[in-house]
Amino acid sequence: MENIDKKTYSYLTDPVNDLFNKIRSIGTYKGQSITPVFDEINLGFNKLNKLINLIENMNQDVSFEGILNYIYSTFSEFIPYNHIGIALLKDGGKVLEASYGISDVQLEALPKKLVGIRAEVSKTSLENIVKYCRPRIINNLEEYTLNKDADYNKLLLQFGIKSSITLPLKVHDKPIGIIFFSNIRRNAYNENHIEFLVTLSNSIAICLNKNIFIDEMLYSTLLALTKMAEARDEETAEHLDRMAAYSVKITEFLLHDRLYCDQLTVPFLKGIERFSPMHDIGKVGIKDGILLKPGKLTEEEFNEMKKHVTYGADVLRTAESNIEKQKYSMFKMGIEIVEGHHEWWDGSGYPYKRKGYEIPLSARIVAVADVFDALTSKRPYKEAYSFEESINKIIEERGRHFDPHIIDSVSKHIDELYKLYLSFHQ
Repeated sequence: MENIDKKTYSYLTDPVNDLFNKIRSIGTYKGQSITPVFDEINLGFNKLNKLINLIENMNQDVSFEGILNYIYSTFSEFIPYNHIGIALLKDGGKVLEASYGISDVQLEALPKKLVGIRAEVSKTSLENIVKYCRPRIINNLEEYTLNKDADYNKLLLQFGIKSSITLPLKVHDKPIGIIFFSNIRRNAYNENHIEFLVTLSNSIAICLNKNIFIDEMLYSTLLALTKMAEARDEETAEHLDRMAAYSVKITEFLLHDRLYCDQLTVPFLKGIERFSPMHDIGKVGIKDGILLKPGKLTEEEFNEMKKHVTYGADVLRTAESNIEKQKYSMFKMGIEIVEGHHEWWDGSGYPYKRKGYEIPLSARIVAVADVFDALTSKRPYKEAYSFEESINKIIEERGRHFDPHIIDSVSKHIDELYKLYLSFHQ
């Protein structure tokens, strides 16, 4: 436990010690079979051992998804759940955003649908959980939400969730979010579940807080480098925000149309939002004379411009190799996007002339978003095309430049894409 400070260790282990003391204090029943006592003792020690293993795993597996998967597969024998969801506090604690989730196979689409949904804390029934750190049990979700129209409630009901127990996530008494344990049965939870879940939620909060700190520190450093590259050209300074929004929206289209479902995991959705803006990070190494040239590039200049892909991949690989020493991985999708967003479906792109499914899905999504934003934006060498003209040009490249399945999905959701486009161009 050398990497966990004493206060944190105590914060996690005090509830475990309480549980152990209660187990030890169990006596025999006068004149009755002692089998129930042994059963209770065995159950208690089983819980205790698995909680200790969880705390040890926190030191060994830095990946929060790994910890969440361990929790989901390990503790279902003690707590009845079909779904675990986590919402983190954002915007100075004013907003809760659905950030992580894991479900049974029959509910596998639920975490993907929930991720990204935001709600003002003060306008939800979750405020008391965050403000006073009080757990909450709902054993009839349909009745509880009868007059409430929050998006997340609608989704939970749609997927058949009927009861839930919600606990605060806090580190040293400071709230960082909430965690839901949900079940497709009514009346699945009681007060006895809370004591055990407090320890679980404490462990999750510590692990999550550690991951958030590491992720944000590394991500912010590289995003600053990306913004430095983009800021050299004022016309494309807002390109990063638009790229992230378009890439996420296209991914949502695929999810809605049940395309590439095996790849569209919750980490994938979060990765697309996080790493799509880094697609051109390598432009930081391109000379101004080429990067900012208002006219058409010569063949020699274009070959030099192409190098931004390998420059960018080298930057992210260096970052990845450094954190791998700590048994941590973060930039795999970023490298895929940087290297692959200029590859073409028919194999005529660069730098490696990969084709079809050889190009990672993340890069195929970002390629469409990148070209769409380039077409609809004014640049030193061209005026902006209209939305209709841009969409037509994108569709014309179906099966040549772009993945035909992605283009088919975009074509089905043009109205939604248009709304997003207007938010940037009004």
